[in-house]
Amino acid sequence: MNQTLSRILVACGWLAAGVSGFGTAIVVAGSPAAGQAVAYLTPAIFIALAFGIYRNSRLCALAALIIFAAMRFEFYRVAVGLQQKQGGDVTLGFWISVIVFGLLYLLGVIGTFAWRARADSGAESLAPL
Repeated sequence: MNQTLSRILVACGWLAAGVSGFGTAIVVAGSPAAGQAVAYLTPAIFIALAFGIYRNSRLCALAALIIFAAMRFEFYRVAVGLQQKQGGDVTLGFWISVIVFGLLYLLGVIGTFAWRARADSGAESLAPL
């Protein structure tokens, strides 16, 4: 994989984590839990992971993917409950977001591993993003 493609894939990962972190912070700020500092822990973790992915950290990319996947189990239960209560296609939107963000996180993992493989092999001109 060439340097440009690996940079694009890494950008997919940090973009997904950044949007997750900032989006969650906005939702928390508008909720009744806004006054609780612990409510901002998840957004802070995802923003920190986004920075780690930006710095080409394989560990951060894997952690973001695993945390995202684990959180989807609880969110699926919430989406089904909302759909039963309100009707509509809540689970359809849930699955679309799972597919889009899951793919972005997976591409981030692939990109960080490809970037590090090139860096470890001594490929020329590997500057950070």
